Amino acid sequence: TDRRQAKRVSLAREVRFLSTASPTTVLRGHLQDVSTSGVRLILEQLVPQGEKLLIEVRDAERTLCNVTVEVVWIESDSPKRHCIGCESLTELSARQMSQLKSAAVGHQSP
Repeated sequence: TDRRQAKRVSLAREVRFLSTASPTTVLRGHLQDVSTSGVRLILEQLVPQGEKLLIEVRDAERTLCNVTVEVVWIESDSPKRHCIGCESLTELSARQMSQLKSAAVGHQSP
């Protein structure tokens, strides 16, 4: 079932993020899709429901946006692959969404 009402943009882009549980450790994962109200991540490491994450989305030259989210659901495909649904703590702006859409058009996932 679709948990987000806002329109999603598929990205399949590698992202870096920090967890409030370990704020000095940079973690990596893949941003599967994004909307103004949330994101879906694919991660190798499991993060608990309720955890807050700071996600950095970059292209080759610069940071496109940073978004702070809270993990609201988790579906594990295997011990090393977790689909994480997150709610944005602040809604992404129209400018941020435009930058992400532009990045999605120019990016081919492997």
